[in-house]
This record gives sequence, structure tokens and C-alpha cells, in this order.
Amino acid sequence: MEYAIAQTSGKQLLIKPGQWYDVDFICDAKIGDYISLNKILFFKKGNKIQLGQPFLGSSQITAKIIEIVKGPKITVLKTKPKKHYTRTRGHRQSYTRIQIETLN
Repeated sequence: MEYAIAQTSGKQLLIKPGQWYDVDFICDAKIGDYISLNKILFFKKGNKIQLGQPFLGSSQITAKIIEIVKGPKITVLKTKPKKHYTRTRGHRQSYTRIQIETLN
């Protein structure tokens, strides 16, 4: 079994090859582009384990951008009691969906 723990946008993901993950929006990337994740904290392949301090220098993960998706709608409600003030706003966070190609 082969997997890695990588850091992207300040978050850590347990990554396996062939699966897709939603990461924070990457503004310069287009669908079909390849990106590499260089901040790898942990890597396991078979019985071999590599542990970074804090990152592994030689390893990288190649991923393909599949699509741009939006998260669930969040409703933000502000009220001020006794002042008859209410404001309702909504927000949907954008994410970039990547598929892991190779772990090196």
C-alpha cells in the first residue's frame, strides 16, 4: 500500500494514488493542467517509510486538475437586538478538485 501525507494551503491531506481531493482554490490553474505538491511530510511504500523533518526534500506528488467546484452554501445572519437590524448573506467557497497521478 502506497500513500503520503502532504501539506497544501496550510492543511494536511492523506493522499493515495488514483483518488481525487478538493483543495483550496488555485487561481492560476486551468482544467487539465498538472501541478506538483512539494511539501510532503510522510511517505510510505510497502514496508519503506520516509519521515520528513519537516518536509521530504526529494519527493513530490504529481496531480492533474479535474475541475473547479464550489462547497456548500453557508448562510451568515447578523442581527442587532432592539434596533430592528437584520442582514442575511450567503457564501460558497471555491475549491480545485485534483486527481493524484503519481507519488515519487
